[in-house]
Amino acid sequence: MRVDQIAATAVSHVLGRLVRRAVAAAIMGVFVLVAVYQITVAGTIALEIQQGAVNAHLIVAGVYLALALAAFAVFWMMRAKPAADGVPALGQPREMQLVMLVEAVMLGYALARKK
Repeated sequence: MRVDQIAATAVSHVLGRLVRRAVAAAIMGVFVLVAVYQITVAGTIALEIQQGAVNAHLIVAGVYLALALAAFAVFWMMRAKPAADGVPALGQPREMQLVMLVEAVMLGYALARKK
């Protein structure tokens, strides 16, 4: 068996597995959409008996709007946040002077202990 045949077999094996998973995911997606549709129709019919046709459709639309807003909020909270510029606690010159003074004292103390 040649090297190109081995590579082709390996690639076809990996791609075949990916294609099978993609097809399975697409079929599951179709089933989920059908289930959501059926649940929506059943809920609308049940609400029409109690609330009337227009109110039932408005309630179902409100539920879908709430779900869409929740999904948008999740994506909005997961967005990439800009990195902070430096350390915000050390932004002021007065604070920098204090930090340098503390570092100098600690360095002096460490050098004095070595003697």
